[in-house]
Amino acid sequence: MPKPTLPSNDTLLKISLFSLAMGILCAAGAFGYQAFTEIRHINESIAKDRERLVQLEAAPTITPQPDPTPIPYPTPQPTATSITLPPAPTPQPTSTPRPTSTPQPTSTPQPAPTPITFPSTPTPQPTATPITLPPTATPITLPPTSTPTPSWKDLYNQIRHSVVKVEIIGGTGSGWVYEEGWMITAAHVVRSYMEVTIHYLDASGEEQSKRVRVVGIDRLRDIAAIDISGIGLPGITGRKDVGPSDSGEPIMTVGYSSDPGTGWPSIRVGVLTTVSTIPWLQNLKAIETDAAFDPGDSGGPILDLHGNVIGIAQATAFMTGSGRRIQGRQMAVGILEVEEVWEQLKEGEKLNQGSDYWFNRRWEGY
Repeated sequence: MPKPTLPSNDTLLKISLFSLAMGILCAAGAFGYQAFTEIRHINESIAKDRERLVQLEAAPTITPQPDPTPIPYPTPQPTATSITLPPAPTPQPTSTPRPTSTPQPTSTPQPAPTPITFPSTPTPQPTATPITLPPTATPITLPPTSTPTPSWKDLYNQIRHSVVKVEIIGGTGSGWVYEEGWMITAAHVVRSYMEVTIHYLDASGEEQSKRVRVVGIDRLRDIAAIDISGIGLPGITGRKDVGPSDSGEPIMTVGYSSDPGTGWPSIRVGVLTTVSTIPWLQNLKAIETDAAFDPGDSGGPILDLHGNVIGIAQATAFMTGSGRRIQGRQMAVGILEVEEVWEQLKEGEKLNQGSDYWFNRRWEGY
């Protein structure tokens, strides 16, 4: 087989130029055909526009109608805020229609962008009403338990060793230990005796008797001081000066009125009924009670419920100085009268010897 021979360079150049020319001719033919097609479409469109324009010119012209008369707005009231409306636009004459321009191809609508949604402002919630807790209850403080008031029985057991029986020839009375080594009784119990006999019970409950000396006496106040040193009987130390405001307070009298022998003293209970000051008797303070005094109780103590001595039992009155009958009044001198002269009596003084007992003169003004 013969060996193939390659074309020369000139041949290749000619072939290339021929191919290029053919390509240009083909491209020119395609472009000319496309231009011819576009020109035909434009002419057809112009013909249609002219035909539509002829139709529009042949149609009757629409006479523009005037705008309707605007409705008057109500005159704003003074109280309401006036709203100013813009003036109605002046109607413009309808323009002469112009040839419609060649429609352009409608562009493909693009989807509307997704709106950006902002978070809505939260609806303000009403402020919660604060819950007011009830105030912490104030703790109830109970008053301290008061010391119970002793009964008459308790009081009697405390002071019975301090009350003694006083005996003279032809009579008896009562007395009580005022302080260590000294006792007091009524002056009318000892009369004019310088010595008297006392009967008492010792700590073991055994009956004892002893002769004692009367040291001082005040006839007006009806009190006498007696020396009992060496016997060792306990004293009643409580004292209380009473006044009119103390009327009605419960009281107790202690004395030897009901026991024919010695034994323990007896008691009477009642209330303080009257406290008075007697001007014509050196302003002496006298008290009255409805607790009965019997013969033998004179000189005994009168005590309140707390064990304080308020006076010394002395007499019961049934008739005034003018002869008027009265309900029995139990009379006693106040303890303040004793304290005023007690030191003098212990010194052996005899006071008011020329006077009668105060309860005999109590009725001079009645």
